[in-house]
Amino acid sequence: MSRRSPRALLLWALAVAVAGATALVVGTDLAALHRRATRLGPEVEVAVAARDLPMGTTVGTGDLTPRRVHRDQLPEGTVDLDGARGRVVTVPVVEHGFVAERNLAPPDRTGLDGVVPPGMRIVRIVVDDAHALRPGVAVDVLATFDVAFDPVVASEPPQPTVVVAAGVLVIATDDATTDPATGRRGNGVTVLVSEIEARDLAYAGAAGVVSVALVPPEDARTPLPE
Repeated sequence: MSRRSPRALLLWALAVAVAGATALVVGTDLAALHRRATRLGPEVEVAVAARDLPMGTTVGTGDLTPRRVHRDQLPEGTVDLDGARGRVVTVPVVEHGFVAERNLAPPDRTGLDGVVPPGMRIVRIVVDDAHALRPGVAVDVLATFDVAFDPVVASEPPQPTVVVAAGVLVIATDDATTDPATGRRGNGVTVLVSEIEARDLAYAGAAGVVSVALVPPEDARTPLPE
């Protein structure tokens, strides 16, 4: 019977020790993963935005992608593909973001009316230049009036341009058209405003020249009635 050298025995013992340590580490890691999976709950399939979804979007199949995530890792109120498809976006969703109930209008509301909160109004105005605008940006709506200055009545000339609605959200834009109230040629911009602002915009469109100024996102107003 051949005898192994002390070196071979040492190497064999080291191999057994490494194998034992590896098995222990793997077993510990698997147990930790199992405990973590149990703590996070089962995996569920939810809807994720395949692209940026601005306010007013009616969610289609191509707008979503499914993702499986542990239940406890999900934001509250996330929905699956069937729960999001066909509904109107009321709070924008960025690409790869989870789609939740708070991002969507109730299932029975469709089209632009689906994004109108209680107490708010959607108004379409005609402006000279709206090519740089896109749905989801915020703008100031300004009106310029042709006003006469009477020094007997006032000491200073009145301001011909006023801000009618500040930091309002653009819901949609459309191509050049003619304003039926004034006959002016311009581009259509649909904005979300308060009831009072809707009245003021109607007067501004009939009596003055309406324009818009793009504002930074920090100046966008939360779409709640005043």
